[in-house]
Amino acid sequence: MGVPRRADLNRPRYFISIAAELAACHPRTLRIYEEEGLLQPQRRNNLRLYSEADIQRVRIIRFLTRRQRVNLAGVRVILQLEALGNIRVYDLFDEDEVEQFADDVEPDEELAPTSTQGAHQRGN
Repeated sequence: MGVPRRADLNRPRYFISIAAELAACHPRTLRIYEEEGLLQPQRRNNLRLYSEADIQRVRIIRFLTRRQRVNLAGVRVILQLEALGNIRVYDLFDEDEVEQFADDVEPDEELAPTSTQGAHQRGN
């Protein structure tokens, strides 16, 4: 079978419900990550479509927020530094540890992760 090509990793293929299930989170969590600028799924006919790369990014975000206790503002900085080529998340954290956490973590029971604005709660 081999390693997936980069184009395959970025090919949008999952609706939000499937993406949320693969990432072990609530669909609202994916919407919040998008609202916060942490995730940019492609859209077709007003439907969000997520790629394998998007699912991996969600796993990294969840690892950082839940295991490392980084807030979304901190996650944004880490991901921006990675996009600039200044760091690699997997240089900071072991890839196997991130994947193991993704496999072990329970799906979201709440609708949303901790907000970057402290006690501010979001409505649906």
